Amino acid sequence: MSKEIEKNKIPEKESSSPISSRLGPSFSLKGELWGNADLIIQGQFNGSINLGQHDLVVERGGKVKADIQGKNITIDGEVEGNIHASGKVFISQKGKMTGDIQAPKVSIMDGAQFKGSVKMKEATSSPGIGIDKGS
Repeated sequence: MSKEIEKNKIPEKESSSPISSRLGPSFSLKGELWGNADLIIQGQFNGSINLGQHDLVVERGGKVKADIQGKNITIDGEVEGNIHASGKVFISQKGKMTGDIQAPKVSIMDGAQFKGSVKMKEATSSPGIGIDKGS
């Protein structure tokens, strides 16, 4: 590679995590969602979500009916289903959650709506905790 081409080369992102994917507010999706990147949901999703060691953010206006597996889960919209997180679950002041949470760290802000149970457990690096993908 010539020095001129190297000079104009776009620097790679230093983080090993891929760029986030987004399900926009005008989208409604149903099914199984598997991914190797962080995900932001602004629209509607119904099914199951497995992001392994990646993060999920359900933004205000987002509605999810799914069992969710990931690293860190942030709820600022609405979630109905069970969550298995290897990192932290955060429900914001405007967030709504119905279902059970299993995670080493859970934060439910004053004003959040939560109906379900919380099981705190040690952090694990296993991407297969608690969700059976039906195979």
